[in-house]
Amino acid sequence: MNDRLDIADVLYRYARAVDRLDLDGIRACYWPDAIDDHGGYHGPIDGLLEDIRGRHRTIDSSQHFITNVLVDLTGPDSADVESYCLCYLRQARKGGESDQELAVIRCRYLDRFERREGRWGIAGRTVVFDEYLRQRVTDELSPGWVRSQRGPTVNS
Repeated sequence: MNDRLDIADVLYRYARAVDRLDLDGIRACYWPDAIDDHGGYHGPIDGLLEDIRGRHRTIDSSQHFITNVLVDLTGPDSADVESYCLCYLRQARKGGESDQELAVIRCRYLDRFERREGRWGIAGRTVVFDEYLRQRVTDELSPGWVRSQRGPTVNS
């Protein structure tokens, strides 16, 4: 196994799970005793999931891009990981409006990973924010194209 690739895979699975609002998928990336400091939320994974559920209830499109993954193996079963994240979060249209609010967030994940039971997971996370931009956008996607939907399946 390549530990660095396995750790990066957890990060990518986290991004996909958040974008699909797949709470079980998010949970699978963390150890049950993990603590997350995620901007307005600080605490255990169960609270993080409720926080995400609440903050994302009005978001109709979410994309998290994970890049620049740097893994410092600190022991055979531990690693400090820093990765960049670029998020696009679009609010659902409000009654009759043709445009929507789009938030663009640049941040970094400072993670402590641990390997337990033969797999890597997040044991602790601090999100360090660089900026949060908001703008009004008009989605001009053709109605005949396949549109993504938020949900836990691969075709979502």
